[in-house]
Amino acid sequence: MAWVIDRIEEGIAVLENTDSREILELPRTDLPKGCREGHVLKKEGDCFYADPEGTANRVKNIQNKFDRLKAKARAKLER
Repeated sequence: MAWVIDRIEEGIAVLENTDSREILELPRTDLPKGCREGHVLKKEGDCFYADPEGTANRVKNIQNKFDRLKAKARAKLER
């Protein structure tokens, strides 16, 4: 089960499940060391673990979407 760190505010991390869209709040101190907003975590039992591969894939997918949007906007301007 994959979760994304949506935001961290006042020591509280807000996580979103990538499948169910469920929102979970937990203390920042319960996150794996080095994790920050946008990182992907895996949950096993009651523990969260960093998922560097999931994070890298997410960043790549978001960058690809951004690049496509940028190319589309550029094409419209050139008309």
